[in-house]
Amino acid sequence: MGPVQELRSRLRDADAQVHEELEIVHRNGLRLGKLVNTLLDFSRIEAGRMQARYEPVDLAAVTAELASVFRSAIDKAGLTFEVDCPPLAEPVYIDRGMWEKVVLNLLSNALKFTFDGSIGVRLRHRDGHAVVTVADTGIGVPADELPRLFERFHRIESARSRSNEGSGIGLALVKELVGLHGGTITADSVEGKGTTFTIRLPLGPGHLPADALVPAGAAEPGPATADPFVEEALRWLPADGTAPREAAALGVSAAPSPAPDGGAPARVLIADDNADMRDYLARLLRQSYQVTLVNDGQAALEAVRADPPDLLVSDVMMPRLDGLQLVAALRADPRTAGVPVLLLSARAGQEASIEGLEAGADDYLVKPFSAAELLARVRANVELARMRNHHARWRNAMIESLQEAFFVTDENGAVVEINAAFADILGYGPEGLPYTPLHPWWPDEAEDPQAHAMVGEAFAQLVSEGRGSCVIPVTHRDGHQVWVAVTFNDVTDPDTGRRRVVGTMRDVTAEHYLVQRESALAALSMRISQAGSLSDTLSGALEELRDVWHARRVLAALWQEDADRPVLTVPGSAGLRWQDLPEDLRERITELRGHPPLRPLADEAGGAGITLEHPGGLLAVWIDLDQMRPFTAEDQTLLALLTGRLGQGLHRAHQLDQQREAAVALQRAILGPSRLPDGFAVRYEPATRPLEVGGDWYDIVPLSGDRIAVVVGDCVGRGLEAAAVMGQLRSACRALLLQDAGPAQVLGALDRFAALVPGAKCTTVFCGVLDTATGELVYSSAGHPPGILAHPDGTTLLLEGGRSTPLAVRPGHPRPEAGCTMPARSTLLLYTDGLVERRRRPLTAGIDQAGAAVQDGRSTPIEDLATHVMTRLAPDSGFNDDVALVLYRQPAPLEVAFPAESSQLAPVRTALRDWLSRCELNPSMIQNVLVAAGEACANAIEHGHRHAPGHMIRLRAVATARDLHLTVADTGRWKPPQPEANPHRGRGVALMRALMHHVTIEPGAAGTTVDMHARITR
Repeated sequence: MGPVQELRSRLRDADAQVHEELEIVHRNGLRLGKLVNTLLDFSRIEAGRMQARYEPVDLAAVTAELASVFRSAIDKAGLTFEVDCPPLAEPVYIDRGMWEKVVLNLLSNALKFTFDGSIGVRLRHRDGHAVVTVADTGIGVPADELPRLFERFHRIESARSRSNEGSGIGLALVKELVGLHGGTITADSVEGKGTTFTIRLPLGPGHLPADALVPAGAAEPGPATADPFVEEALRWLPADGTAPREAAALGVSAAPSPAPDGGAPARVLIADDNADMRDYLARLLRQSYQVTLVNDGQAALEAVRADPPDLLVSDVMMPRLDGLQLVAALRADPRTAGVPVLLLSARAGQEASIEGLEAGADDYLVKPFSAAELLARVRANVELARMRNHHARWRNAMIESLQEAFFVTDENGAVVEINAAFADILGYGPEGLPYTPLHPWWPDEAEDPQAHAMVGEAFAQLVSEGRGSCVIPVTHRDGHQVWVAVTFNDVTDPDTGRRRVVGTMRDVTAEHYLVQRESALAALSMRISQAGSLSDTLSGALEELRDVWHARRVLAALWQEDADRPVLTVPGSAGLRWQDLPEDLRERITELRGHPPLRPLADEAGGAGITLEHPGGLLAVWIDLDQMRPFTAEDQTLLALLTGRLGQGLHRAHQLDQQREAAVALQRAILGPSRLPDGFAVRYEPATRPLEVGGDWYDIVPLSGDRIAVVVGDCVGRGLEAAAVMGQLRSACRALLLQDAGPAQVLGALDRFAALVPGAKCTTVFCGVLDTATGELVYSSAGHPPGILAHPDGTTLLLEGGRSTPLAVRPGHPRPEAGCTMPARSTLLLYTDGLVERRRRPLTAGIDQAGAAVQDGRSTPIEDLATHVMTRLAPDSGFNDDVALVLYRQPAPLEVAFPAESSQLAPVRTALRDWLSRCELNPSMIQNVLVAAGEACANAIEHGHRHAPGHMIRLRAVATARDLHLTVADTGRWKPPQPEANPHRGRGVALMRALMHHVTIEPGAAGTTVDMHARITR
């Protein structure tokens, strides 16, 4: 180094470039000398010719002085440096030169691998030893690497460091030098937290060779060894002191000369952890290229992703990410796969070149190289890259010009390429690529699970099918929701053969909310139009609001005048009351009363409310969202629109309710009797809603004796007009029947009357007179569907006799009559065509279906049978024509009410025997029923009314095709039987149970009921 030092002195007045180049020669000479001296030390140690001179020293002072030379470098790195070396009680024998190498190697190592925290040097006296520790808070050493830490030439692969340079022999030399002092060195480390080296040197000279001991100050001073260590460490650090882990470029060279073609100069990125090499490469290239410098592979990767250069010149051996790993990362990313890479390496030979080229590098240059060779390689690669990338630049320009967002994903769904419009729509730019699933714009699953699920379904389709389109909600980087229309298709990368998905995205937020508003308004209008009453309107509207927002619950609270509490309407929770709501919810809803109508009020807990005018008072509507998500401004606008429409619908429904009440009053006046004779059941179902009137009617008119007239009619048309015609015809028909006119006479007279009433022509009527005592039925039909008579044996008879044309078709033409006898326990069904007539189906099929329904229910009570028939024949969408039906079962139920006196038992028994005979039961069964009924009546008199005579007892008997049902009810209380007082008494209940199939005695505060059932057998 002497000639170099002399040359530096002689050229002190030379220009800056000469000085800079001499400094590089000097620094590299120091590094080379340090490496050579280390190798010579190893050689001497192995040969046993290491000439050590151990002198007693103040180890604290020596160690602190050595540590101080590293302070400037450690401070520049932004680390805390602690030196704690208190004086020891006695001197320690060391070779000063060897100890310098030990301490400097350890401090250099600590600085190289520590990026945050501190480095510390401590000295203590312990158990007859001087204990020196060098500790850092660096990257630490993996546990499996600790045993090999002091091996020669061993390096830890992929360890993060300030420089990847190094021979791997520094720690091995330290161990040998400490061993020559009779000491030991150990390392303790936790990966990610730091490493501590501990040196233990015995005190006193007894462990050292006597011929190697010298008095204090007698050892000849060796050459200075600190400069190479410190110079090398300072070159690891940027000139401004910033930590190299920041992945920013270290600098850009001065403006280069323009390109030969007059265009912009090519941009070259240089990545090397050796500052001298970076500076050398920059000096060679900056005359022709725009040069950017970074100090490791990770910084290079980030710089290329942020702004791809025309060429990357990279060292192979670098910290954080070496050159080969850098090339692999660039080639795996579609954004950077086309960037040409020139690798520089000290590894010579064909195998090293092949390894670099196979990793994806475009060229490989072995160190040392000449400036001319480097410039030629750079020029060739830049020109080739510019030619190769012309098409790519044109493609990128076209993609960037698109107004729609453009994106490319890999086979796993990671977004690897986007354009500027993508960043404009979502707020996520190319600096974050690749965006791996789950992408940052996915809605939060906890806050909006439905939106998260929608995006998840679309993503699954993209990954699995590779093609499709969808409209989904996504979250902008600033947090607001954006609706986008996405279209995508899969392609194959021609270079790699790998599957890619290419898609476009368009912001349709405004369109989405417009469609949502129009759809919601249309759906709400449909709900309101289908509602049959004011309450139905409100309930249907609340259900629609719940569907629009997928809410957990929607409720309405109506404050009526002078009411302490509001009336709640909650779809799906009919029994919920105001006091059942949580107190905080009641407070929020009550707060709405003071808020202006149709002004939404949202809270932070995921709810919103609004008030509106209701015909009955002030109505507050509250929406509990199904997830904790904000009720946005768009939501509030939509809520105001919907509730405004709801308010209009409620007032219209209120008007219809008033009209309906008037129509119901009319219906009650003209439809038919509200009290029916025993044995009859009726049903009426108008087709026109919400009015409950129409053109169909029924009438049951008691006549003299046991006769009852039964009429079923059907006017042409529906609604109020048909109801007005029906009312006139029904009144005329009833008047004629009350004059004891026969069915044919009645229809003949109605012919003439209908001809005078507008709208009455073609009315169909079935008119019959039934003798309930004998079951004889005389009837005539004016074009009406035939009645159905279901026999108890399962056969069915259609009453098709006595048929003629509808009313007023042939006025004055004689009407025929027909007759039949209803067997005991048979059932008669009369109906209008709305029950059986269906489009694209023969009328006979509907009649057969009605007959089957009656037969299936012939053993059920007559009221239950009426419900069964209506339910069985109702279409899924409801009846589309008026329906009226009349059911009668022969004989009618027996109803007998008599005083609680024993003298009444005989008349009751006679009435019951006659009725049972009309039911055509066999004599043995009649006898059993009479005995059981007699016991029940006698018990009711004796036990229920012994001390309170004069009360009434009621007996009711009903017969179906297969069963007999008998009840005896009184208003007294039976006393418990006591057979022990009289062994011949208290056997009535047992007798009843023996004679009937099922007997139940139900005592109660209002009296006792005996319920008896028997199966009818032939």
